Amino acid sequence: MGSLVEPDVGRRRGERAAGAFPHDRQRRAARLHKLPPKVALAARAAGITSFQMYMSDVLMSVIFAGVLEHHPGIKLVIGEAGTGWIPYILQRMDAEWEDQFKELDLKMPPSEYWRRQCYATYQSDPIGVKLLDELGEENIMWGSDFPHPDGVWPDSQEYIQRELGHLPEATRRKIVCDNAAKLYRFVN
Repeated sequence: MGSLVEPDVGRRRGERAAGAFPHDRQRRAARLHKLPPKVALAARAAGITSFQMYMSDVLMSVIFAGVLEHHPGIKLVIGEAGTGWIPYILQRMDAEWEDQFKELDLKMPPSEYWRRQCYATYQSDPIGVKLLDELGEENIMWGSDFPHPDGVWPDSQEYIQRELGHLPEATRRKIVCDNAAKLYRFVN
């Protein structure tokens, strides 16, 4: 039995992304349309709710393949995928690397590559904010997703205050402004 949620990771070079063309979306919609309405709605809800989790495959693959070890100047940004899931994945990666994958081309635990070369963006993630010590406040960037209608703008200031208001001003400034400015070389 096939999956109703179709992740778009692990494509071979040259393969186009699933859903990249309108007829792909139409075929998927037709498959979902054949389902009872509540089942189709549940499949859609699961897909929308879990899309961020697929980024764990990307993060694990890039780090375990040694890409960041062999290219220390590369920066990886996981955009619009939230942050609360990342500490768990990093902890699992470190444990598995230590336990059975030390022969990989890594000279340090996977979580250290995260801290050295990776970033994540989010709009609203109260769990991720609680885990800033594990994530690293230098590795997180807030964004409003403007001008997309599902973003938090024009309520950006309310989101920032609600989720980051309890943090020191310097930490808030890093997450909302300085980290992105430094990463994208808007400042020296």
